[in-house]
Amino acid sequence: MKIAVVGASGQTGPCIIREALARGHEVIAICRSPEKMPINDPKVEVRQADAYDSEAVRRATEGADAVVTTVGATNLSEKGPLNTAAHRNVIDAMRAHGQERLIAISSFGAARVKRKGIRRNIYLWIRRKYYRDMMQMEEMVAADWPSATILRAPTLHNRPPVQRYITTDDGTLPNGLSLSRVDLAHYILEALEKDLDRGKIVAIVDEGSELPPMREVMPPKR
Repeated sequence: MKIAVVGASGQTGPCIIREALARGHEVIAICRSPEKMPINDPKVEVRQADAYDSEAVRRATEGADAVVTTVGATNLSEKGPLNTAAHRNVIDAMRAHGQERLIAISSFGAARVKRKGIRRNIYLWIRRKYYRDMMQMEEMVAADWPSATILRAPTLHNRPPVQRYITTDDGTLPNGLSLSRVDLAHYILEALEKDLDRGKIVAIVDEGSELPPMREVMPPKR
C-alpha cells in the first residue's frame, strides 16, 4: 500500500511513517517544509505542499492508496482555520484522483467535553478557536466523505508505547488523558490494513494514562 501522510514533518507524522515502513508499505510524505522531514528512506517520497494550497495538495496526494491527515496548528498565530481548509483540499484532491480511504486525525478537544483537571480545561479555553475549527472539520469530513475514519486523540507524547490503547466509537471519550504517538500510529496502520472503523468517529487513548509534563507535549523548537 502507498500511504500519503499529510503534515508528515510534524511530531506525529514521522511515527506513522515509521510504522508504515515497518509493515512494508510505501509512503508519500507531504509537508510544508520538506527540509524538516527527519526520515530519509527510499520508500518515502517527500512532496512539498502547503495545506492551504488546493492545487499543491492535489499534486502531492496523487498516486496514494490511502491518505492520513495529521495537520494542526502548533501556535496561536496560524493564519486561518487550518483543519477545515486542509481537509477541504484533501477531500477535493481525493475526489479528483478517485481515492477512497481517509483517516483524519482530530482531537478530544473537538468534542468540547470538560474533563477533570483545571490545567486541561484552561487549555481548552485558550485553544477554543482551534478546537472549534477541529469540530467544523469533523462535521465537514463526515458529511462530504462518509467512509472516512475520524480519529479523536487526546494529548500526545513521545514516551514508549504502552500497547494497551482503548477505543470508543459511540461518541464517548474513553478513560485516560494521553496517548503515545507510537500507539496512535499502530492503530492507524491496523485500521488501514484491516479496513477498520470506516464511517466512524473513533476516540483513542492509552488505558489509564495521565497528562505528561507540558515540556513533553509542546513541539520542539527547530
